[in-house]
Amino acid sequence: MAHNHKPNRSIQRRLQRLLGGVLLILWAFVAQPVRATTPGVIIRNEATSSFGEEIRFELEASSSGTIVDVAFLYAQGVSATDLPAFTEARPEWEPDGGHVKATFVRDTSIDYLPVGVTIRYKWVLTYQDGTTQEIQGPNITYLDTRFNWQEKSDRGITVRWYGGDEAWGDALLDSAVNGLDRLEQRIGGSVDDPMTITIYKNTSDMRAALPPNSAEWVGGQAQPALGLIVGAIAPGDDSELGRLVPHELSHLVLHQATENNYGGMPVWFDEGVAVANQDSPDAGFSRRVSDAARNGELIPLRALASNFPADPEKALLSYAQSESVVRYIEKTYGIEAIAGLVAEFKRGETDDKAVENTLSISLDTLDEEWRATLAAAERTPEPVAASDRAPASRFTEGPRQRVPAGSAATDSISELPVWVWGAGGLGALLIVAGSVWIVRESRIVRR
Repeated sequence: MAHNHKPNRSIQRRLQRLLGGVLLILWAFVAQPVRATTPGVIIRNEATSSFGEEIRFELEASSSGTIVDVAFLYAQGVSATDLPAFTEARPEWEPDGGHVKATFVRDTSIDYLPVGVTIRYKWVLTYQDGTTQEIQGPNITYLDTRFNWQEKSDRGITVRWYGGDEAWGDALLDSAVNGLDRLEQRIGGSVDDPMTITIYKNTSDMRAALPPNSAEWVGGQAQPALGLIVGAIAPGDDSELGRLVPHELSHLVLHQATENNYGGMPVWFDEGVAVANQDSPDAGFSRRVSDAARNGELIPLRALASNFPADPEKALLSYAQSESVVRYIEKTYGIEAIAGLVAEFKRGETDDKAVENTLSISLDTLDEEWRATLAAAERTPEPVAASDRAPASRFTEGPRQRVPAGSAATDSISELPVWVWGAGGLGALLIVAGSVWIVRESRIVRR
């Protein structure tokens, strides 16, 4: 006999109420918003610098959450168009719950920084719940604190100086602005990034502002990627002012006008435009080119696309040749050809392709055309019979060996031509040694 069992209704109701209560608790828990970590309160966020020693960045902050990591990010330079990427560094800090003190020190006695560079930076705090907080720091400019600097600005150019009066500062700024006007005509456009020019009153004061192991003859230096120039000009030296400021400014402007991700412009173009842009021409450059042409010592234009020679004499010839080529292009193809080349370099074209696209000739043809405007090389003397030849130790004209770069004339006696050791050898040796001394003592203002 089958029995019909029916569920107990009271038990069903109790189970339903219990299940409903559980669901209500679960819903209340899920619906409750997650409490985020309260952003840290900034107690201290500052940077201080000691020239030639360090820049110290310090942060102190407090939060309700537990801080598990601190990062420091910084970048050099302030661009109007393309801000440089941040570099991450690990600061010193100790875990202390929601309170943190962090420090990052850039040792500028070892890790060189150029004078006038602006540092942008920020801190990133990471909390235990995975949230992060970015804390921007105020920009800091790295200055040579040994001197009391004066400052003037116009057209995005800032000049800083400490030697000379306000009129000297006006002259510095006018030279820069006038140089910028000429450059913008040449390149066919304007530039937007800020530029800073720091002028010392002598090279002795400037030495500490240059990178380690800089050549003794350096009278100025440009940092195109950072928009910075440092130079030494005695107050009232209008000749050096008209040479250094427009020259170095040209490197900054051309860098901005041609910057791309594929390549740079050839050095002969960069330096040629810079020398051509000077108010004060370099003495003897024209004659140097003419003499080299007559002696068959001109450097192929292709060889001037990368670094210039280290030998001082050949380096000076490289600058002189570069200026001469640029002026030839302007005179023969028009100033618009310079703007055309700038546009090609902006696209990342090689100097071969840029010259071909702009001038409709090859780079080698440009070199040949330019050389044809110079004095012809002197003809090599015909060989004479042995019986008619003077003693080799006295009169034989062999190839003139240059003094190796970085060596004193007395270190390279074995490299001198044979004629030095004949009659008049002492006088010739003194001439060679004197020439090298003059080159070494010359203040060549270049990148």
